[in-house]
Amino acid sequence: MPKAKRDVSELKGRAINSLVLGIELFNRPHDQGRAESVLILLHHAFEMLLKAIIKDKTGTVHAKDEKYSYGFDKCLEVAQNVIKILSADERATLSILDAHRDTATHYYQEVSEDLLYLQAQAGVTLFDDLLNRVFKERLADCIPERVLPVSTRPPKDLKVLIDSELSQVDELLQAGSRKGIQAAARLRPILALATATREDAERVTEGELRKAIHRRRRGDEWSVILPEVAQLKLDTQGDGIPIFLRIKKDADFAVRIAKDGEPVTGTLIKQEVNIWDKYNLGRDDLAKKLGISGPKTSALILELKIQDDQNCFKILRRKSTTFKGYSKVALDRLKSAIDAGIDLDATWEKHRDKFGAKKRK
Repeated sequence: MPKAKRDVSELKGRAINSLVLGIELFNRPHDQGRAESVLILLHHAFEMLLKAIIKDKTGTVHAKDEKYSYGFDKCLEVAQNVIKILSADERATLSILDAHRDTATHYYQEVSEDLLYLQAQAGVTLFDDLLNRVFKERLADCIPERVLPVSTRPPKDLKVLIDSELSQVDELLQAGSRKGIQAAARLRPILALATATREDAERVTEGELRKAIHRRRRGDEWSVILPEVAQLKLDTQGDGIPIFLRIKKDADFAVRIAKDGEPVTGTLIKQEVNIWDKYNLGRDDLAKKLGISGPKTSALILELKIQDDQNCFKILRRKSTTFKGYSKVALDRLKSAIDAGIDLDATWEKHRDKFGAKKRK
């Protein structure tokens, strides 16, 4: 078997192994470390599966001159925009999983049984969809017959589930400041549903979490604080075993979310975003993440007209401090240009005079 085919087979095998372990832990008889383990293993399963697919379609999972393979965000970008095997809804589902895994790994969150089920079952369904779509295999053909489903009692209505979760957050908030940490831990995975479905798939920040709690305490409705969640719905098929569940972003809801800079009229809800969280990357941060020099990063920014796009760039001011802030959208656009083979040396030569750099003799 050619090495490339062996690599694809190995990646796919590791993906299935992680998924089976995630299912096993979901059905374990005690809860110690259960939720975090399920999310981490599901996340690893999809990273391996996406790499297997990308390797099969493109022959590589490495950016040009990079010694490490694609990260999860890059896998999502390539899968949706380059090889086009992921829909926008499917990418949103995986962005939500990524946000939940990120918080479970690096911080404290309290994931209810229903929310954990929602993520796990949507993950199993999407894994089976991708396996069949790309490799013409079904998950049932790859795992032992004794493996249990993640649940036999799936929730049918996401709105009812979220309303229940937020009611418990409200009860904790009403109990006073001593319950604030518990309320934040309960709200964190729900907020991840909102932030992960945005165009730039943001992580949950502590600033946004505090702002959501503050707005709720002052009387704002949850549907206004978390408008993205109102756009989600569950698409369930089957009853008992087997059950298929997919998260979609086309709920019948009489609002839509205004884009940054869009005037608010009619039934638009203005999405409040902490711009310091959104535009949190400086030029040097971009250069470090891209693995190129600062001057070449500046030239690339100029070449791609990044500063002309308000979703990518904003000048931020706080008292006497001015900060040129770039968003994750900007980072993704710069990465895509590099991956597509843009000539960085030629780009620098084209724009170097704008930065006062003299040509070498």
